[in-house]
Amino acid sequence: MFMKKVILIVLFTISKIVFSQNANLVAYFPLDGDVNDYSPLHINGVNHNAVPTQSNTHYFYHFNGVDSYIYAGYDNRGIANKLSVSVWVRTTSNSLMWVVGHYNHVEDRGFQVVMQNGHAQLRGRDSSGNFYILSDNDTINDGQWHHIVGLYDNNQWYLIVDCAIKNTLTTQANIPNYAVYNKPFSISKYPDLYNGIDPMIFDGDIDDIRVYNDVLTLCEICSIRSMRDSVTDSEPRQIQNNKIKIFPNPSKNKVIIKLSDNKKADVFIYDMTGKLVFSKDFIKFINVNTRKFSSGEYLVVVMLDDKKYTSKLIIY
Repeated sequence: MFMKKVILIVLFTISKIVFSQNANLVAYFPLDGDVNDYSPLHINGVNHNAVPTQSNTHYFYHFNGVDSYIYAGYDNRGIANKLSVSVWVRTTSNSLMWVVGHYNHVEDRGFQVVMQNGHAQLRGRDSSGNFYILSDNDTINDGQWHHIVGLYDNNQWYLIVDCAIKNTLTTQANIPNYAVYNKPFSISKYPDLYNGIDPMIFDGDIDDIRVYNDVLTLCEICSIRSMRDSVTDSEPRQIQNNKIKIFPNPSKNKVIIKLSDNKKADVFIYDMTGKLVFSKDFIKFINVNTRKFSSGEYLVVVMLDDKKYTSKLIIY
């Protein structure tokens, strides 16, 4: 098993050179106080009783396990036979709970990320007439944040939890199809009644949902995880409004970084792989041209008065 995982890691790492920000991001819900989709498609969600929550510098949504969920349209988002789904969860529940997915059992298509008895699972249908479940043997319902990623690469499935490959599967469809048309893209709720009685509503916290109609490498997955960790770490500190302003955010063409005082600072902007894409010193304010930035999430680091401040920046 160990050798199998090593081989898979090597294959994932060398399979592509293009990093996450150039992959096909078709859904991105940072869940930082709203349920908007910051991918290029902008298919926003509609919130049903989920609670936007802040802990220190960290924003996420809390779901009550009873009637809270988010629906985000019926569009298939260009998904066909390849996709990646990435999500952060925190829970202590043992229940069978839907995290995120786009699924229709009648169409025999779609994907699901769920939790069952504390285990992360990747589920779905691929138009072959079969329903598949890929499960992590370890439990993660420990009240801590965990990063779950599911990869569908034609008929090869991979479940990755906290940057470790937990399980793999080869399905039966020669030309699988995961596209869904007649059910909503759903966060926290199975779009039908499970076994006729239970919508599988999530009990806990969900954050930072991303879906690509492409297959991410393990290197990219770990970069997404490390970026979120670096933004929410207690040191460096999150940028505060009374010291530094970054606007507009999300942005498309330009970003302005403005200091409250007439001081000198240094700014560094990193993409999701940790690559430095912009750096410059400035006094009072600076306009950053982001036209050549790929859509996605970036980390802004500002050095001011020998202290480091960080913030997420979203480019669409």
